Amino acid sequence: MAKHVVILGAGVSGLAAGWKLASKGVSVDVLETDNCVGGLAKTVKEDDYNLDMGPHSFFSEEQWVIEDVLKLFDYTLAPTPRTVKFFFKNKYLDYPLTPRGILMQMGPVASVRVVLSYLKSKLFPRRNTTLGTAEETVEDWAIASFGEYLYLSFFKPYTEQFWKVSCKDLSSRSIPTHTKMSFFNTLKLLLHRRISKKNASLIEREMLPTYYPKTGFGEISERIADTVEKLGGKVHLNCEVTGVSKLDGGKMRVTYKAKGRRKEIQADYVISTIPIPSLVKMLKPAPDTEALASADKLDYRSLAVLGMSTEKQNVLGCSYMYMLDRPYNRISEMNEFSPQTSPEGENVIKVEIPCLPGSTAWTASKQELFDMCIGSLAEDGFLGPGDVKRLFLVKEPNAYPIYRKNYAEHLNKLLSSLKKYPSLATLGRCGEFMYMDIDVCMIRAFKFVDSLLKQWQI
Repeated sequence: MAKHVVILGAGVSGLAAGWKLASKGVSVDVLETDNCVGGLAKTVKEDDYNLDMGPHSFFSEEQWVIEDVLKLFDYTLAPTPRTVKFFFKNKYLDYPLTPRGILMQMGPVASVRVVLSYLKSKLFPRRNTTLGTAEETVEDWAIASFGEYLYLSFFKPYTEQFWKVSCKDLSSRSIPTHTKMSFFNTLKLLLHRRISKKNASLIEREMLPTYYPKTGFGEISERIADTVEKLGGKVHLNCEVTGVSKLDGGKMRVTYKAKGRRKEIQADYVISTIPIPSLVKMLKPAPDTEALASADKLDYRSLAVLGMSTEKQNVLGCSYMYMLDRPYNRISEMNEFSPQTSPEGENVIKVEIPCLPGSTAWTASKQELFDMCIGSLAEDGFLGPGDVKRLFLVKEPNAYPIYRKNYAEHLNKLLSSLKKYPSLATLGRCGEFMYMDIDVCMIRAFKFVDSLLKQWQI
């Protein structure tokens, strides 16, 4: 008898898992609360406009992943160039931050201070017992790695603008592992221009060929969802999951609301990609009180994306740009990715506004966010009020897991509590409380399904 798996969430991780399962003859139902697939990798469509949640593009060191995704398209998806800048103290720096950018683009005074501060951090390191431990903070890591000057002028303001949390309270886990690269290793990479195949750094990954569909990044998720259904699986939209129960015999039951009605579905296995605190709180039998208390200690940073249609072209001079001391932390130009994301003769400029749930930015309307941002956009010479024809707004409440200093302790309690549910697993950025790129989400989903199929001898 064929196995049946219910997947909670139709983001990249959930869809990739469904794709792999359905290709092996497993019965799959994917439940998604939104009215479209993709999660953080979705493209919201409004008339002839296509708005991504962020300036995504698809890339990977693993060629087989690239090939699997490219086969989904009925047109040739060619590599596209991607340029990124960091607007820092009215100077345009290469991003990711490089020795060349520091030494050549920041100006002579700042460059000297960076180098002297870096050398001081290496010759006279601070006495710090947290380095390399679970207690290491962003402040500890950045000063030890780059010196106090670069920490105070770059890492601290940008990190705190992005996370809305003090660097003293953020775990160094907030910095993705592939960015934890020493100054001299970065310099060596730039000199040799070599791209390794394994464990690529952030800079190496930025050099990889990137792919972007014609009508928005979400087209990748949409084509995976179509493939799942062609293979016999089902993708259900506008479904709010309300409960996950363990039944006798290893079975699972998922209850959800759809079109105002309560529904339920039984399965041999459940894969959850929804936020792990939310999952833990809806489990039956309920986890212990300690696990439930830890669920309240893990939170996510939210994201509001404001799109502005304009007839102006070549606004940024790059694909996207990171900003300091602005209401937004990143600005991108959609025509640099694909002109087909907006009507002919138009362009969409997007700003990403980091916020916490319930904050002023989170509850603001698109007009209020526009009023908040347009002064900076005009001052920097990008857009004036008269340049904007139409506004768009997309929000995501659970965009990034926040790695506070004690997050690991609480996450481990949740993961331990889930061991009592042998027919349940978590995947993805929200489900595993793990920041990762889209290709990594896919690879982890594929590998997990491989192990599950092996267990079932399929």
